[in-house]
Amino acid sequence: MIELYREQGLKIYEGSHYSHGEHIIEVKQILSWYRLRRARILDIGCSSGLHAIEFAKKGYPVIGLDIEPSAIELARRRSRNTNNRIEFRVMDIERDDPSALGKFDLIYSIGNVLSHVRKDSLPDILRKIRECLNEDGVFLFDVLINAKPFQEEIHPGKNGLQIIWRRDIDGGTGRISMDGTFLEYGFTQHFDVWGYMVEEMKRLLGSSGFSDIEYSETLDFTAKNKSKNPVSLYFRAKAAGTHTIPHGH
Repeated sequence: MIELYREQGLKIYEGSHYSHGEHIIEVKQILSWYRLRRARILDIGCSSGLHAIEFAKKGYPVIGLDIEPSAIELARRRSRNTNNRIEFRVMDIERDDPSALGKFDLIYSIGNVLSHVRKDSLPDILRKIRECLNEDGVFLFDVLINAKPFQEEIHPGKNGLQIIWRRDIDGGTGRISMDGTFLEYGFTQHFDVWGYMVEEMKRLLGSSGFSDIEYSETLDFTAKNKSKNPVSLYFRAKAAGTHTIPHGH
């Protein structure tokens, strides 16, 4: 059986999401507002390293973490010919403690990584991430959203990907049963994931030591609060007690 995030499944995942350099655009969008020149960056759920390598090409020291060894091995192969400070490690963010890696200025986790971890694990994960941030540190991530009306079927025209998503949610718990049909590959993958209400996520962040919480439909944070029922949203927050999201030094 093919699994989307490992071995041969990585080809399907990347071909469906990043075949047109989308990771380059996404890094550019992040850097449109995050302009700290000497930031140390942590990528949680880095998969095969596309975003981390792009940040490293721009001169940032980066560590990428992922639970899947085959993805980390591919990321390491890709980064061998770059003369940048970049490192990839296998790590389960639910079970392992990343504090030994030191402090970071920017931690990001995109691709709805946090929707794939158990909901009861998220508060502890958020606390771990907060402890890894420097003063003025920023945490950026996205999650699937539990909103009404909930979109039970999403077609390619709505998200630009050649994927049909069929979804069912338990609105009380946020548990989502989701099947994605990757049209180009004739492949369907089932996921059991978690969706969050916006206010629920803001409470979780606040109780984990984050403040100045913002959310947006786009990584450049220009599309804020527009959809009544977004599929997912990007959140960014700073370590509580610090000043502002850094826009340059």
